[in-house]
Order: sequence, then C-alpha cells, then structure tokens
Amino acid sequence: MRKRQLTRLLLAGLCTISLWGVPLPAGATVETGTDTKINYTMNYPLVYTQNPDAQEAINSDIYTYIADFRAAYERGDFIDGSFSYEVKYEDEQVVSLVICEYKWTGGAHGMPNYIGLNYDKATGEKLPLSYFVRLTPADRVQVLGFPVYNARDEVIPDKDLSQYRWDNAISTNYYMLGNGDLALIYQPYDLAPYAAGVTHIKLTAKWIDYFNRRNNAE
Repeated sequence: MRKRQLTRLLLAGLCTISLWGVPLPAGATVETGTDTKINYTMNYPLVYTQNPDAQEAINSDIYTYIADFRAAYERGDFIDGSFSYEVKYEDEQVVSLVICEYKWTGGAHGMPNYIGLNYDKATGEKLPLSYFVRLTPADRVQVLGFPVYNARDEVIPDKDLSQYRWDNAISTNYYMLGNGDLALIYQPYDLAPYAAGVTHIKLTAKWIDYFNRRNNAE
C-alpha cells in the first residue's frame, strides 16, 4: 500500500509530464520528470511498462532516491545540487539506469554519487549484481586488475590511476552494457583522480561465465 502511495505522489506531485492515455510500446519506455527549487534541479526517470504492478514497483523504488535527495536538501546537507539520470541499456526483459546525485557543500567542487538501478520489466524486481555474476573476495585482485574506463568510456592508463586503487572492494554498484556485459561503477577518486569522473570496470560475458563456473564449483 505504501509503495502505491509513493508512486502516486511521484506521478502527481513531482512529474511535469503526463503519459496517461498514451499507448505504450512493447516492454517499457522511460520518460523524464522534473522538479526544481532555488538551489537544486532534478531530472528523474519515470519508467512505464505494460505490467502495472511492475511499473508500480520500479517507480516506487526510484522514488526513494528522489525523496532522499529532497530530504537532504531540506535538512541543509548541501548548498547546491542536481539529480539526473541516464538510460544505459534496455531490452525486452530489463532496463538499466544510472542516477547521479550531485551535491556541493562549499568546497572546490561538488561530489557526484552514481547509482546503478537495474530492473526486471516483467516483475519490477531490482536485480542485484549477484543475479548475473557470482563473485567472491578472492576475485578482488583479478577484477581490479581489469582496464579502468573514465566517464567518456576511454581506458585510463595505469600511470594515471589512483595509488589507492587496490584498496577498493569489488563494487556491487553496476549497470548493464548489453550482450551480457556489465560495468562496475566506482565513484570519483576511488580508482582515478576527480577529473576522470565516474569510472567503471567492464565484466564481459566471457569473464562472467568464467567467474560463475569457478565460484559455483566451490
């Protein structure tokens, strides 16, 4: 019941567009809702599917991030900020989004926080990384040794990576790339300097198959 109420608030209170009565294509469509105040702008995803229950579940989950951002603003946790998103991948079964919460607290620059949101369009279930690949702490060095990509999807030379790169755990924050590939999200400074932006490590379908075979056998 609470989830249904949250989605109604999202669609009625925040959304500046309306798709009611518009025929939906097979699968899903993602539209943009907006919200602004003096010191923030928000462009957030609204996911529409042919399954009303799945649509309700997906948008209710997304709304928790919207509500948390707005609550942080009202508490004065940051001075200026923005909330945005990007559709990374979609097919008949799944939709993969990345939201970015950017908050400036008065320093030299603000800090973005990138969050991958991956959903089953038929059920509305949020899909954890473990849904696709089984990784263990023993895989950490191997995964962190894969090429690191910057926000422009360019490989970052090893000499430009952070000296603290190897201190990171395997990220469970991810998005889909298609063809069975995944991208593990790392925040600015985790693997490279701030100028590199959000970084990611790609897990190809071949490596995913290998990790699943090896770790399922243990």
